[in-house]
Amino acid sequence: MHYRKSQLIIFCLSVLFIISLCSAFRSSSDDIQNQIEQYKAIVTRCEAEGNNNELAKYLTKLGYLYWQIGVQREAIRYFEQSVNVNKELGNNNAVKTLYNNLGLIYSEIEEYQKAIGYFEKSLQLSLTKGNKIEATSDYINIALSFQSLKYFSESNAKAERALEMALELNNLEMAKTSYGILGENYDKLGQHKKSSEYYEKYNSLTKHLQQREMEVMANRTKEIEKQVQSKEIELKYTLDTLGEMIELNREMQLQNALLNKENQLKEEQKARLEAEQARLKAREKTRRTRFVGLIAVLILFGCIIGMIYWQLAQKKKANHLLKKQNAEIDRQKKEIEEQRDLANKQKKHITDSIQYAQRIQHAVLPPMSFFSQNFSDYFILHLPKDIVSGDFYWTTRKDDVLIIAVADCTGHGVPGAFMSMLGVAYLNEIVNKIAINKHISTLNADDILNQLREMVISSLHQTGNTLEPKDGMDISICIIDFDHKKMQFAGANNPLFLIRNGELIKFNPDKMPVSYHQKRDVPFVRQDIALLPDDRIYMFSDGFVDQFGGNQGMKFLARQFKEILLKIHTQPMTDQMALLTKTFNDWKGDRPQLDDVLIVGIRYAPKISAKEAIRKNDWHNKTILIAEDTDVNYFLLTAVLKDTRANLVRVKDGLEALDYVKNNEVDLILMDINMPRMNGYEATQKIKQMRKDIPIIVQTAMHFDDESDEAFKAGADDYIAKPIDLKTFMKKMEQFLG
Repeated sequence: MHYRKSQLIIFCLSVLFIISLCSAFRSSSDDIQNQIEQYKAIVTRCEAEGNNNELAKYLTKLGYLYWQIGVQREAIRYFEQSVNVNKELGNNNAVKTLYNNLGLIYSEIEEYQKAIGYFEKSLQLSLTKGNKIEATSDYINIALSFQSLKYFSESNAKAERALEMALELNNLEMAKTSYGILGENYDKLGQHKKSSEYYEKYNSLTKHLQQREMEVMANRTKEIEKQVQSKEIELKYTLDTLGEMIELNREMQLQNALLNKENQLKEEQKARLEAEQARLKAREKTRRTRFVGLIAVLILFGCIIGMIYWQLAQKKKANHLLKKQNAEIDRQKKEIEEQRDLANKQKKHITDSIQYAQRIQHAVLPPMSFFSQNFSDYFILHLPKDIVSGDFYWTTRKDDVLIIAVADCTGHGVPGAFMSMLGVAYLNEIVNKIAINKHISTLNADDILNQLREMVISSLHQTGNTLEPKDGMDISICIIDFDHKKMQFAGANNPLFLIRNGELIKFNPDKMPVSYHQKRDVPFVRQDIALLPDDRIYMFSDGFVDQFGGNQGMKFLARQFKEILLKIHTQPMTDQMALLTKTFNDWKGDRPQLDDVLIVGIRYAPKISAKEAIRKNDWHNKTILIAEDTDVNYFLLTAVLKDTRANLVRVKDGLEALDYVKNNEVDLILMDINMPRMNGYEATQKIKQMRKDIPIIVQTAMHFDDESDEAFKAGADDYIAKPIDLKTFMKKMEQFLG
């Protein structure tokens, strides 16, 4: 009987529990819908107020709620909105978590390509933070997605990287997962031996982890058994108490029955009192029944009060703990916000510095107007990976010779930009030195590369030590001779493409960089190329062909690059640049740009040379006074002006120039600044006091702004720097002599 009572009580409690559980489920579902509506209202308010911190938090919460109730598309939409807001806040930790969530949701709905894209983004942030555990998890997620797409080789590459990091971290669970992925992939690829090896390792780890888990479960089971024994003792005490109450009630009912029977026996003897006694007995019975019922109600009420008190105590304890946790969270949030503000301030300072460096880098690169003066159809596609670039282009013109260089320095961003500045400075120094000390015809592309390599090795103190950085550059140099319609090419790892009559011709470079190398004593080789009208010349770095992208995440490669150049080479160069830019962006997609991109395209068209332009000027009736104390410079000027048939008169200092002007007619004076006895400034000033109508062009060996200002203050009409650019020089002469 005691057992049946216990069963009845347990059954009643179970029914109450099931009813409470169903009610809680409905309440939970309603609560989630209410939370969604509340969070949407908060999001609308935050957007209106511009409170991005709260906006990011509630967008993320909405994503989790929709994910929880299985509405994945809405979860994706809110997570993606949260990504954009957190990016603006610079909260990379939240962005990383959101990328991982998006990857998991897309995996759930079997859109694995999108899942891989977000796992890749999550991986990049994990590697940037140096969090190897999260990076290992990202590699595993990417491997599983590739496996679902049946790209088993790509899955193996990611799983092997995950395994390497898991073993390094001694994370056996992640290592087991990696072994399982590799075993299944190699089985699908038909490599059953390797598959068996990985499955053996997977099973071994699984058994080890199961044994460890069983030990943990055994300990937990012992603790639970102790708790169950304690609860059984409490339950037994409760059941005993309830049993006593039920037994008491039963005894009282029996007593009432005996009294009724006794009353019936005395019915004959106490006929007169029967009605009264029956009424009294009925009242007594009702009173006692009410008393028992009241006791039962009080006991039940006491249990309810006790349960409520226990729940309130637990809630108070939880609230206290929550309050403490909230205080800690607020403290950590404030600390994180302070660190974020400091990081943003430092980031802005660094970014401002880099942007200023970008302006300096742009200033040293040749202006577009220089290309426009020399080519009617060209393009320069320059896409730096960062604000500043390690790729650079450089060009200069000496008489009828145009030198163009396209270089890819070691690294990108700020380190690459420093190397590019060094390269521009050295190229200017090398070419100007050759132009001053030798004739322009001695310019050779291979000599320029040889000298550039020596200067880079010397300035960077490179000795070949294996521990020193391998800084340097890959570069291609072209020297276009418009007078003879030919071109020189020399390259350090960078080739040259020339398209002629629909055929692409590749000119291979030397397989060595401009830096310390095992072939550092081997000179670069020059290749001479005869040019024809409408030849298309392409110089480029490796950033375009090495970019990962496409559906398979592969490199673009030189083969596709050649194909697209052949396809578009007949179009104007500006249209080619637009098509190449679109092709690059479409191929790259959402993937990060890996390197700086630089492509220079030129359509060759013969131009009238500077020498031919000189022959058009007939100044046989003009007298030009050349004030120059250096013989070499004077002979150079006479060679340049020989075909004009002008009357050339030389004086060697300012006093001689002054005396000649006093006694002779002069149409133009070429005045050197640094001369003995009287310099060019003083001579110009005194001549202008006598003859303001005589134009004077001042010349000096170097171009400095203060010297040009000084010359103009002295009265000079124009200014030209040595080494003299023939085309610019003749334009200035024509301005005054016609």
